[in-house]
Amino acid sequence: MVNYEEAVKKPFTDLKKLVIGIVLSLIPIVNFTVTGFAIESSGVGKTKPSKGMPEWKDWWYLFVKGLAALVISVIYLIPAIVVILIAAGLAIGDIASALLGTVITPELMSQIRAGNAPPEQIGMILRQNWYLILPTIIKVAPIFLVGLLLALIASFLTPMAILNYVKNKRFSAAFDFGAVSRKALTGKYFVVWLVAIVLTIILGAILKFVPFLGSAISLFLVSVISYSLYGQVYRKV
Repeated sequence: MVNYEEAVKKPFTDLKKLVIGIVLSLIPIVNFTVTGFAIESSGVGKTKPSKGMPEWKDWWYLFVKGLAALVISVIYLIPAIVVILIAAGLAIGDIASALLGTVITPELMSQIRAGNAPPEQIGMILRQNWYLILPTIIKVAPIFLVGLLLALIASFLTPMAILNYVKNKRFSAAFDFGAVSRKALTGKYFVVWLVAIVLTIILGAILKFVPFLGSAISLFLVSVISYSLYGQVYRKV
């Protein structure tokens, strides 16, 4: 069984470590160490996983691990990005063809190409001539949906891919799709993944009202709790 209580309590087992994590979450680039720390909290690759958080030490190691996690996430998203860009390119081309010469003047088209077109003017044109672009929306919608589905699949597989990299200490292990799929395609992991999403939404909604520190607190708590849950599933499957 997945111990949700243990995972939720983990960020609060040491106030000093919690404060350090929140402060580091505020600093761009440096906050890669927070991701590395959260991954360490999973307990994957350790002989005896702890119920508490790891130590804030080996800073370069944590930074590299967090950076590697980002790179893995981006690589998994590449198919989705390519498909969405193709859909966007088709949409822009078709909309421009439909509106050019009638609604969009050559002068405005020149501004659009140069990136100088007033956004409010473009928005007004699209709102007033939605019926002209409706066929294009219908045409590219399935491609966009495929891109979104690929992005969803990537977000689902990425945590297990990252932990597989950590366990095997090889970057290429993140792309051992057989091993990653065996860990991810289970009922336990699916439930944990959904819980992590819900937790992200709830904490983000609550803590956004906390001035300055809200997003940092949310980032640290969600990262540690989520990877603690992912780690439990990874070790048991």
